[in-house]
Amino acid sequence: MKNPHPHVKWREGRPRFEPGPALRVRGYKATDLRWPEDAPEAWKVTSLKPGVKNSGRWFSKGEAVDWSDAFVRSLEKAAKGRRKAKAARPAERIYTLGRLFEDWYGSRKFQIPADPAEAMRQRHAGNVYSPKTVKDYRQKAGVIEQYDPSLWASPVDALTQPILFGLYEELVTEYGIATARGAIAVLSIALGWGRKRGKFTFRANHGANPAKDLDMATPPPRIRVGTRAEISTLIAVADHVGRLEIGDAIVLGLWTGQRQGDRLALQDKGLLNGRRIFRQAKTGALVAIMEAPEWRARLAAAIERRRSAKAEQLLKASAPEERRAVELRFSFVILDEARDTRPGRPPQRWLPFRGMHYSHVFAEIRALAVEGIPSRGPHGEPVEPWIIPPCPSLADFQERDLRDTAVTWMALAGATIPEIINVTGHSAESAVQILKHYLARDAGMADAAIMKMVAWYEAGGETEIGL
Repeated sequence: MKNPHPHVKWREGRPRFEPGPALRVRGYKATDLRWPEDAPEAWKVTSLKPGVKNSGRWFSKGEAVDWSDAFVRSLEKAAKGRRKAKAARPAERIYTLGRLFEDWYGSRKFQIPADPAEAMRQRHAGNVYSPKTVKDYRQKAGVIEQYDPSLWASPVDALTQPILFGLYEELVTEYGIATARGAIAVLSIALGWGRKRGKFTFRANHGANPAKDLDMATPPPRIRVGTRAEISTLIAVADHVGRLEIGDAIVLGLWTGQRQGDRLALQDKGLLNGRRIFRQAKTGALVAIMEAPEWRARLAAAIERRRSAKAEQLLKASAPEERRAVELRFSFVILDEARDTRPGRPPQRWLPFRGMHYSHVFAEIRALAVEGIPSRGPHGEPVEPWIIPPCPSLADFQERDLRDTAVTWMALAGATIPEIINVTGHSAESAVQILKHYLARDAGMADAAIMKMVAWYEAGGETEIGL
């Protein structure tokens, strides 16, 4: 017999709303069916919205049925509204570029589940884009919409390669090569998406994607490799001002070559054969990296710093799901350890970093490193010697440059391209681009090449093999 209340499940006599995959994609979250702790007189069981965490008494069976019936009716009402809106949409005789992007944004690729764990699973399966990719695609498409509204309203089938090359040249003049290339690249992806779904045929361009093969200029790659003194200064400043977790993130970036997002998302699940495992958010690739002594020491210190806080929060957690949430939170290798001085707030929240917040904190550390940390006299005046001398060269150093630095240092140490990509997670196809994209020209590398050649020559090296 079919369950008349498919969205409600009972666990040890307690009702819980469990959304299926389709509802999870639309943002619905699992919810305990409970009253508020201090429910107002006007509150009814149907007032409970999915995702709200109440802590009062559990719904009775009748109350759970009433809530389920009301929820099903709300779904039916919403579906009816969507069908009505779709039917009311006037028929279009042409399929415009703007309509293409509207449909693309509405596709599954852009529907990121609200639950972080589910979102990560969907990204790794290739079903949805990452939030960063969604934001990037929308921004770059917005460049075209803002610059040329008439093109945005034009039929896709009227687009030709000369038209889009002309757009590219105008965007280069207005915004520069990097922005122009990015906007055309996103346009090409959207056009490919629409063509596969039969929305147009590229009739005016003989059936070919007009945004491809435009021979766009390639801007020179940004190469910025940190020196040993620069990296040491950044770490010293972070540690000195009490942001040891920023120092941890810098050391982790230097000794693994991983992107910022992958480092902030890394969870400590132990070692596998003496190696730390990363799953890269951008590519989904798994990489196993041996722990360098520098990083092992930092990780051990970080675990020790948060040990008492973790134990205290586990003691406060009364329910198993609350304990699991604490364990999950403290499994992140990098946690925000900033102290909160506001009244009534816990002194430290111990939360995973958001990318933008981490970037702001890193920028603050870099600014302090550029200025240096002076010693202070009896009246607060700076005196010699400096606690940490200024490092003005760090003014143009970015967090993402840690990846460049790691790859370059590996190459200077004699690592081969296959060895490097097994650390960084690049695909084998991109191996030939590693040197061009990451490795700055360095006198040490040139010296190493000459020394190897001298050693070969003095050992009696020959260019011919006698048979």
